[in-house]
Amino acid sequence: MDDVLPAYSGQMVMFGRGVGRMQFDPGEISETGDALFVAPLCQARHFSVSGPAKVFGVSLNFRGWAALSGLSVHDYHDCFLQPETVLPDGLAEEFASLAPRWRNGELDDTSVLDSMAGIVRRGLSKLPEQHLTVIDRTLEWLSSSFKPDLDELYERLPYSKRQSQRLVAQFFGQSPVRLVRRYRAVRAATLLSIPDLPEEIEAEIREAFYDQAHLIKEIRFFTGRTPKRLQPDAGLPINEMLGPDGYSAVDLFGSGEAEQLRRDGLDKA
Repeated sequence: MDDVLPAYSGQMVMFGRGVGRMQFDPGEISETGDALFVAPLCQARHFSVSGPAKVFGVSLNFRGWAALSGLSVHDYHDCFLQPETVLPDGLAEEFASLAPRWRNGELDDTSVLDSMAGIVRRGLSKLPEQHLTVIDRTLEWLSSSFKPDLDELYERLPYSKRQSQRLVAQFFGQSPVRLVRRYRAVRAATLLSIPDLPEEIEAEIREAFYDQAHLIKEIRFFTGRTPKRLQPDAGLPINEMLGPDGYSAVDLFGSGEAEQLRRDGLDKA
């Protein structure tokens, strides 16, 4: 497998067989081990998997990454992290032991996934209520429009503008302005992948960008694809990641598109 992953949430990954590689910076290619975390991706990244491969994973939303790792996404993003960087010593060792135990037949597939879920469950810490408020209200704000108003976000958050900017970067890895760019591109990519997209929605997408070149550049940067390549072959991970379920934390159809799609019978496309 040789493809590009879109900007996406943090992942807990175990390789039973095979090797994965991801390019984070020009000339820098990181290789997987038995157990690792993929820190949240703030832009599309090229990856490959040499098989035959068997990979198990847990996808962590913004709340989950903060509660499990305690790491600022501003400081830890677009990289592989060893288990001990994310988890307490005992849980890190348990996670690292799963691949050898699977290979020697001690654990089957279901047991590996149950073990990974158990590690996450025991590793979660309670987040302060105000931090949860920052995460949830930022997600609601991102869902409200292709171009949500920045002042509206600061009005929603229980902190000063400067503190709000710092906390948004801590939990999302990017400033509010950058987040708008990211989710505008992802929302546009998801909608443009729908066959026979209504003209009204296509026009709304184009109005959200300066011109066609800007649209293509932004979608490529955050998804790794151009608008012409937004219907990849079935079975590739990007199908799920760019679909509405893959971005369930943010309502990709939050600015009137859902109602329009229902009218046109395309909401299940």
